[in-house]
Amino acid sequence: MLILNNAQTKKLEDTAVEQGGIEHIKLMENAGTAAFRFINERLSVNNKSVAVVCGRGNNGGDGFALARKMLDGGAKVRIMLALGQPTTEDAYRLLAESERAGIKTISYVENDGDRQDFAKTIEAADIIVDAIFGVGFHGTVSEGLKNVIDMINNARGTVVSIDVPSGVDSDSGEVAGPCVRADYTVTFTTMKPGHVIYPAVDYCGHVHVALIGIDERMVQEQEHHIATIDYQRVRSSFPLRSNNTHKGVFGRLLCICGSVGMAGSATFAGKAAVMSGVGMVEMAVPRDIYPIVAGNLVDPIYVLLGSTPAGTISADSLPLILEKMKSATAVMIGSGMGRGDDVRTVVEEVIRRCEVPLIIDADGLNAIKDDLGVLSEAKAPIVMTPHPGEMARLVGKTNDEVQSQRLEVASSFAMTFGVYLVLKGANTVCATPDGRVMINLTGNPGMSKAGSGDVLSGLIGSLLAQGMAPEVAAAAAVHIHGMAGDKAAESFSQHSMTPNDIIMEFSDIFADIEKI
Repeated sequence: MLILNNAQTKKLEDTAVEQGGIEHIKLMENAGTAAFRFINERLSVNNKSVAVVCGRGNNGGDGFALARKMLDGGAKVRIMLALGQPTTEDAYRLLAESERAGIKTISYVENDGDRQDFAKTIEAADIIVDAIFGVGFHGTVSEGLKNVIDMINNARGTVVSIDVPSGVDSDSGEVAGPCVRADYTVTFTTMKPGHVIYPAVDYCGHVHVALIGIDERMVQEQEHHIATIDYQRVRSSFPLRSNNTHKGVFGRLLCICGSVGMAGSATFAGKAAVMSGVGMVEMAVPRDIYPIVAGNLVDPIYVLLGSTPAGTISADSLPLILEKMKSATAVMIGSGMGRGDDVRTVVEEVIRRCEVPLIIDADGLNAIKDDLGVLSEAKAPIVMTPHPGEMARLVGKTNDEVQSQRLEVASSFAMTFGVYLVLKGANTVCATPDGRVMINLTGNPGMSKAGSGDVLSGLIGSLLAQGMAPEVAAAAAVHIHGMAGDKAAESFSQHSMTPNDIIMEFSDIFADIEKI
């Protein structure tokens, strides 16, 4: 599903008005109707007390339209003016229609008596609708409005936000101050960035996308650069396998990884690659950890490399690595490699000399953090897979800064350095060199364990080796990785699941993909 920001949403609605013959006020009426349908299906409004808390703009207008539908549905409705009278013509007309229908209006800004009535109404409501701010909100709410938000958050009723919870920056996902914490959010036509970016996600509850009469063709033609990763598109990216084939058709992945003490990283990456369809996996690991890795993973071919005194891959192994790269269809480097001058030398030279798609993870990323200029010397597409801490080191920011600007950081880095950037974490961000962003919605906190990232790297490397384009491979792997994590959590719990459990769920997912 495509995701539109505030400006794109406004442009789409303006286009619908200009070309589709639908008035803005009709869109607001449709929004109220669509929100009512969802709320009534979930919460059954008949004979329920409902407080519709409205702002002064068009989001408040959606709330006024919804209040009238609630009344028609048998609810006992009150409109709560959090900021006073509406300031847009359409919203004012909709408020007048609601009042003519007999809905009582209570204003928080009038006097102490009204404020007491305002507070009591919210406290007693079964359903509280937050229609204060819409997708155009930025910054922090006023001190006076903070009291209203506190009333909503402390009330016993179910909270439904219209478009986005008030206090969320819809474009960035930032929550800079007090914010409504919704049980449900009803948005219209498409999702917005704030529905899929943390910390805003934590305030949205269940997000429902409702249609309000805008032609789907106009929606798809609207310029956008953000979308969610869709499973059906992931499935369609896997071609049917011919019966008349052999292992060479499905690629050869060279994994350069591991060090003394980090044999598990190499094992997870290699096993994930083996279990995701590549014709051959070649593991280039330090000789010292070969018995451990091969003892747990017998499927690959092994290339035994020299070690430094610290147990990392020696730079003396470069000629052998470069020779093996010549027969690979993709290369993965970084998982569990450790740090040091030799590691940095190996990683930088692989970047310069690799002529097939290259995925760089973990210690491969740490090796180049002080000299990102080496990326400009690459001859082939590069996929980079940092977690937030690694991303912070790459861009010279704090972890918190990266997490509060995930879209901007990932997209800017991908465009600046011409790479495909997979910023891991909740709702992983996949950014392309041309500025497009895909956001993944699968996965769960149980995947926050050492080794899960190595699994993802092996999976991406496998898909690259099989010939998938980097953008497609990254998105498909991230989505499948999250799906497998969700299946593992169902079977073993988020607490007890392991990276190996994630890998073992691949088979069911690929079995479904093969039903195309």
